[in-house]
This record gives sequence, structure tokens and C-alpha cells, in this order.
Amino acid sequence: MAAYESVSRSKISIIGKESYLDLKKAQLPPLTLPESEDDYDPQKHRNPSRAIGKWMAYFNMSRTMLGAGMLAIPLATSQAGLALGTFLNVATLLIIIKAHWTLLWCLNEISRQLRIPYISYRYGFRIALLHGPSWLHCIARKGSLLISILMLMSQLGICTVYVIFTVGCVRDVLDIESYNIAMAIIILPFLLLGYFMNTLRIVSYTSMLATALTFIGISIVLFQTVYYMKDHVKFKWASTNAIPIFFAIGSYLFNLSATGVILYLDRALRNPKILTTRTGVVAVGMGVPGLFSIIFGGFGYISLGAMDENILRSLPFDRAESMVAISFYCLAITLAYPLQAYPATQIVIEIIVERYDTRPDEKYLKLVEKLIRGIFIFITFLVAYVVPFQGSFVAFVGCLCTSILCLVFPALMHLSLLYPDQYGTYKHQLATDVFIIMIGLVCFLCGAVMCAYLLYIRILFMINSENKYM
Repeated sequence: MAAYESVSRSKISIIGKESYLDLKKAQLPPLTLPESEDDYDPQKHRNPSRAIGKWMAYFNMSRTMLGAGMLAIPLATSQAGLALGTFLNVATLLIIIKAHWTLLWCLNEISRQLRIPYISYRYGFRIALLHGPSWLHCIARKGSLLISILMLMSQLGICTVYVIFTVGCVRDVLDIESYNIAMAIIILPFLLLGYFMNTLRIVSYTSMLATALTFIGISIVLFQTVYYMKDHVKFKWASTNAIPIFFAIGSYLFNLSATGVILYLDRALRNPKILTTRTGVVAVGMGVPGLFSIIFGGFGYISLGAMDENILRSLPFDRAESMVAISFYCLAITLAYPLQAYPATQIVIEIIVERYDTRPDEKYLKLVEKLIRGIFIFITFLVAYVVPFQGSFVAFVGCLCTSILCLVFPALMHLSLLYPDQYGTYKHQLATDVFIIMIGLVCFLCGAVMCAYLLYIRILFMINSENKYM
């Protein structure tokens, strides 16, 4: 789930009086006390309404990384090769863990300097870049809007993947050849879920059920990949083609992206410090599921060879357990869709609210929210209709949004906060940030272009195939 903070002002206490700090205009002081000399710790001043413990945090991380993105890992491994794919998956996992640590440190440091308990990603990004080199100030002025747009695009992409995945499951279970008929079957259930699951509490409960179904489904799939392993499957160790390599990297980025969950846990944990320790929630909560996905991808590729879209579509359909696994995953993804769509509606609502000097009437906002929710669902179905290819679209979303939100922006925030002379010995902090920025930009540019080209080729193939049989 991508977290989105709908608060534009934080109330703080100054000399015993309540005062408002407008984060849309706030900047860091030019000279600040070092952390060792400042007695203000933002994490000790947070008071989450529904605090969660360490084990619930691990659960949230696990369910994020074992969803629909996991099923595309064997396909990504088959594209890059067993050895190269495994290496790229491990490297992506380590870089994203480092990037999440960096993002949390930046938000905590900005909160410490402003002496507020917490600051959101979008306002923290703006404030951090205004503190950095002058050439970043033009980006900073539109920073909060830029974060909002990228988050909205990311959620749109994730929900579109969910629709494509569900349509594929319905076709396989009901033995329907037409993609359009399967899409027509599921659009009404998705609209009903979007209408009735209109609060975060309801969405969270259904998400717990979806998580249980996901664990059952992934267990059945893993059993089948081991039990029905084929001796005659030939697999490659590495690919020499750039398109499959960036296709694989985009899939890994999509599966490992957990920025929204990290931001949510940072606000909701009783002890947020356990997020960034070496054995904390980010390292272990991402590392263990990440290693599991590597094993899952390797076994899936060795067992089933090159596959189409996701591993479920490569299972033997004549086996009852295959149909059970597909049905469980179909239901799980359907129930998880409102959880992914919820932040998108909140993003649009907050953008609308910020255009008014005073907050509009709640009844008006509720009506607008229902309208936005319906429009968002129709847009995801429209995109799924135009681009009905799950594997390619997963890689496209990973390269387009995840590389910027998870890699480039946190590194830009970090080098800005350390500007101009706090980069450490031989400026190793600056070198690390520049390295991560370059990786993110290469993934964004090359991956997005190559994945878009791949989608273009597949759409042309689909059109030509339809015209051939007309």
C-alpha cells in the first residue's frame, strides 16, 4: 500500500503556546545544532492513534512483497537468466533497503530541525531540496505536486496490474477465451468493492483476509514448482540482450517497492527506531521475503522454463491444485484492490482541498471522493483494456515510478540535507548518493523506453493477429 499523508500543516508547541507551521512554506534554518547537541527527538514525540508493534510491522512488510509482483519474478528470472537474474534481484534488494534507510533518515532529520514529530514525504522532499544546491530549487518549488503525481501514477499502475491479473485468472478458471468478456465479468464486483469499502478500517480487514489467501496460494504454487519439476527444461544462465535485462530489473523494482508501507510504519510504530537498525524491520522485513522471492523465481524458472505473463499461467491446468491456487490468488488480489486504490483517492482529494483557503464541507468531500473512486476504477480498466499484458506492464511501472520514488528522490534529499560540507571523509556520502541517483535514472530512462517499446511490439502483434482472423 502506498501511504499518502493528507496533512499540510503540523501543530507544534512553542514556549507553551500552540502555533501552526505551514509545511508548504517552511524551510530549514541555515544553521542547525548537530544531532548530538540537540535534545529534540521527533520519534519520541509521536502519538499514533493506533500504534502497532514490531511483529505487526514485519507482517505488513511480508504481505507487501508476497503479492502479485511475486508471481512475475520467475518470468523476470527467465528473461535475465538464472545467474544474472539472481544477481540483479539481490543487488536491487540491497540498493532499495539502503534507499529506504536514507529516506527515513532524511524525514527524521527534517522533523528534528523543524522540531515537529513527523513530516510527510512530499513536504519533506520540498524542504530538503530547498536546503540543497541552488539548481535543485526549481524542482523543490513543485516538489510536493511532483511526489503526488508520481504516487498517483504508481497506484494507477499497481491497480491496473491487479485488474490484468484478475482478468487472466477469471479466463483460466472459467475457461473463457475472450479477454473482453472476462473483463466485463469483473468490472461490477470491482465497482461494488470500491463503493462499499470506503474507509481505511474496512479496507484493512479485507486486506488481512487477502493476505491469508495469498499465503495459501503461494504455498501451493511453490509446492508445485518443486514437485512437478521437469528434467528436460533448459534454462540460460545470463542474457546478453538489454531489453530482457531491464524488463527483469523493472519487475524486481515493482516487487520490492515498499515506500508507502515504510512511511506508514514510521508513523504507526510504537518504537520507530527499530525500522533502521541492521536487524530491524526494513532490513529483515524486506530481506527475508526478498530472499524468498529469489528462491521462488529460481525454482519457478527451472521447473517451468520460459513462461507467459506470470507463473500461474504456466501451471498444469489439468491439476486441481492449480485451479485452487489460481482461485485463491484471484480472490486475494480482488480484495486487495481497494487497499491499493484508497491512497489514490486521498491524493486527489488533498490536491482539491489545497486549492481552497478553508477546508470544504465534509459532505461535499464525501461526494467528490465517491466520484473519484468510480473514475479511478474505470481508468484502471481502460488502461488494462489498452495494454492487457501483465508482465510487461509490471516492468513498465517498476521502471517508470519506483526508480524515481524509491531511489532518485531519497538520494537527492540526502545530498541536499548534507550540503555543502557534511559529506564525510572523501565525500563518500555524496558519492553514494550520486551512484544511487545514476542507477535510478538509468532504470527510469532505459527501462521505461525499452518496456514501452516492448508493449508497442506486443500491441502490434495483437492487432495483426486479430486482423488475420477477421
